[in-house]
Amino acid sequence: MGNTRAWPVLRTTDLGEALDLAERLLAVASWYDPAGCYLDAWAYTHDALDRLVGAFPEAKVEPWLEDAGEFVASVSLGVKSVVEARDALVAWADITRCYVLWHNLKWPALPELGLEYEEYKYAELQIASNSHDIYCTEWTAEHTVFVHGRPGDEARPAWLAAQVGAGIVGPPEFGW
Repeated sequence: MGNTRAWPVLRTTDLGEALDLAERLLAVASWYDPAGCYLDAWAYTHDALDRLVGAFPEAKVEPWLEDAGEFVASVSLGVKSVVEARDALVAWADITRCYVLWHNLKWPALPELGLEYEEYKYAELQIASNSHDIYCTEWTAEHTVFVHGRPGDEARPAWLAAQVGAGIVGPPEFGW
């Protein structure tokens, strides 16, 4: 058992740019299951919740807190393709902080870097919309693309980013 590390490889105010980079990174993966993707968002008002669910009625809602005027709900949506992920993230990013996570993939083996095996246990790709961190704890005007990988394995995320014309833009975070 373990947690990923998540390396930011792009911060941008252009959500389309973040989505395009994510698609290019998925193309570098040695395998990925397009259905192994989901979105999570947080609604801090009833209006935001209504708008999130209105955009995707099949979304699952889990209320977290409704107390003394405070309201928080988690909203989750599974998607089956990159196109669905793109459409959902664009819709939800206009409403609240949210992220899309691709988790059924493998990063390629890189024997030239001493990484003899494909990485599948820790291999994930994420876009945090309106946030600089994977949990979307604070709102920002930027969207961040994260490459998740094995703790201590900085060579693979740096290599992956370089393959798509990007680079690591900040320190890694503890992942899932």
